[in-house]
Amino acid sequence: MTAPRDNSTPDVDLLAQQFFLWALATLRLPMERKDDGVCELVVPEDAREDFDGADTVRFAIDESTVADSTATEQLTLSSPLFDWTVARLQQMGNVVHAAPTGQPVSVRQLTSRLFDAYTVEDGNVRLGGCTLEDQPLLRYTYRIRSMSNQTGCRLAHVYASPEGRPFDDSLLSALRVDDLAPIEGKPPRVSGEDTRRWAATGKERAPIVSHDERAELLVVTVVWCKYFHCKLLFEINETRADLSFDGWAQLLVDRGIEPPPFQCPDTGRRSYRLLVMDDGRITVPEAIAACEQSGRQVLESDLVTCAASGQRVLPEFLQKCPVSEDRVLPSAMVTCPTCRQNVSPSCLTGDRCQACRTMTTIRADDPRMARVLGEHPRLDRWSRWRLAETDSSYILTATSMLRGLLLVLDKESLEATHLATGSRFGRRWVEVPREQRAEYLS
Repeated sequence: MTAPRDNSTPDVDLLAQQFFLWALATLRLPMERKDDGVCELVVPEDAREDFDGADTVRFAIDESTVADSTATEQLTLSSPLFDWTVARLQQMGNVVHAAPTGQPVSVRQLTSRLFDAYTVEDGNVRLGGCTLEDQPLLRYTYRIRSMSNQTGCRLAHVYASPEGRPFDDSLLSALRVDDLAPIEGKPPRVSGEDTRRWAATGKERAPIVSHDERAELLVVTVVWCKYFHCKLLFEINETRADLSFDGWAQLLVDRGIEPPPFQCPDTGRRSYRLLVMDDGRITVPEAIAACEQSGRQVLESDLVTCAASGQRVLPEFLQKCPVSEDRVLPSAMVTCPTCRQNVSPSCLTGDRCQACRTMTTIRADDPRMARVLGEHPRLDRWSRWRLAETDSSYILTATSMLRGLLLVLDKESLEATHLATGSRFGRRWVEVPREQRAEYLS
């Protein structure tokens, strides 16, 4: 529950006036304000005994109004008329129902606020569904008497959800709970168990409203505030997208909340402006970017970053580095001086790529080596084999008595893509012409 809100000063101030006038309206008691400022209340027949048979009661809220009229009752928080009115409210049951004055009661009152927020290029926005429901907010009204001054009274409202959770003062003000009107027609259905529990909660918590004062629960009011659930449909040509959200209807109308921006499902970008891509996807301008190779306008989520240049391009323009598996533009690839493969610059150090730098010894009975020797029998003349495996190739080196061999094979076909020889004790390789490769391989 909230702390006491808008406590009135002693006797009848604006808060108490609002409560009293709302109580009369809820009880369907006709009241007329006279020219002299005095109010005249029509007493129902079943209550005239309470007023010595009188069919009307004159009262005033402002003390100056009563100065020349002894027949007019001065209304205070402890006056007979105030007590009688509260008693009539209590006779209505455990709770009394009310609603904020002037709150939206139809979906039509919300549509302009919903639609005006969005701009749909070559399309439109419409309701895919919208409902208004009554959400209960409990107002506990207490008359608080000072322990030291028995004649001084003030009025306090304490607000809570049906579960007992408090409300922020800013939300209460935005929902206009200080200006209530009786429910037109039948109120939303509430179980008797709930109303008894709500009333008991108000009585149990009354002593803690103020520690140095005595609080008397006068009435529990169920304030029914309109809450909306909405789905918007955006249509461009034959393409549709939707957006769902909900909130307090009064806040939407008063611009206390705004409809949320549309979120592109592919990029997460948000905007109140929508358009459709050539491929039929509805998105927002902030989600569109140009491919830096083709210049084509696409969703930014469709683009991939070249690991070498940093350019944002469509995937079709990139190649995968066989060593690092980075995705790189062909123009940004570099050739490894050792294995002659095109690789990402990030994996090249000096004259060797990462694969050439990390070769390991391999035995002849290794399944990979056995497969290579089976395809190229003449390689059996070489020894001390070392191997590195990339995504697409085997890189091998071997030695004989004085010579060294460098061989790069396609992993699938075992076709030689590069063959070179050199000194066993050096790192300078001389490529073997294609027509001479058979002398080394088969």
